Amino acid sequence: MSIEQEIARRKARRRKGRIAAVSVVVAASLIIVSVGVWAWHCQVTEQQGYESELMDALRLVSEADENILQIDAIVDDPFATESEGKRQDVLSSVEQTKQLLVDADGSARNVSEKLSDPSVREVANQTVISITARQGMITQGMQLVETSEDAEEAAKECDAAWQLVLDADAQVREATKLAGRNEVDASKECTLEAKETFSKSLDQLRALQADYPTADVSPLIEYVEKRIEAMDLAVQSDEALTVKNKDEAIARNDAYNAAEEEAATMAAALPSDPKQLVKDAYFATWAEVIRNYAGQRAAAGTSDAVIRDYLGAQGK
Repeated sequence: MSIEQEIARRKARRRKGRIAAVSVVVAASLIIVSVGVWAWHCQVTEQQGYESELMDALRLVSEADENILQIDAIVDDPFATESEGKRQDVLSSVEQTKQLLVDADGSARNVSEKLSDPSVREVANQTVISITARQGMITQGMQLVETSEDAEEAAKECDAAWQLVLDADAQVREATKLAGRNEVDASKECTLEAKETFSKSLDQLRALQADYPTADVSPLIEYVEKRIEAMDLAVQSDEALTVKNKDEAIARNDAYNAAEEEAATMAAALPSDPKQLVKDAYFATWAEVIRNYAGQRAAAGTSDAVIRDYLGAQGK
């Protein structure tokens, strides 16, 4: 073999060696790139899983809100006609609502530590804050739900007692008409019926005062007592007329008129709706709890606004 041939052969061997070396480097690069793409894919998939878990937590909060909104309605107006039915619904489902929030809280706290996107992580943090506020709403709200039931019952009792007063008033007006027609016996009978009706009202008001002492219904009691006093004087006047004792009849009638005037003055100082005394007592007694509830509701609302803004921006 000539020298030229040997040199050519060796050059060819060197080119093959370089090509092989380049091939090894390229292969290694492809492996590194593939691993990097796979790691990125895993990270994206993992983050999507965390976001999905966060969305699940928000759905649990939304489900819990069905019951929380009923609590909210009762707190806002415990004496509304529909509050009684809502109260029973709340009492029967409150434990389930609490568990929904516990589950949502666990998920939100879990992902809040793992989410890489700061905006999504902030939503998770706000979800935790919102859940905590809702749990506070339930704690404060259930106290108000339970105590408002007694207050509502007391208000109904007060309303019933006052209706008797109105019924007695109608009987008094009828007795006055009969007296004007000189139907003394009929007037006396009607007055006695009015006194009996006033007495029933008085018994109910005294029972109410004993059962619900936080409400001071003494002005109502004193008013009805004054009306009963007036009825006694009216009966005495009628009885005096029956035995032809004109002077006694006039004196007793004057005393009756004076008692009725006193009662009218007392009535003017009463609320237009007497059961307002019960309502005012309830709101005064539970004012601090109501304020605390409102604070928790405001905190939940602030966090909810952040969450809504994010979801709106994402179109979720």
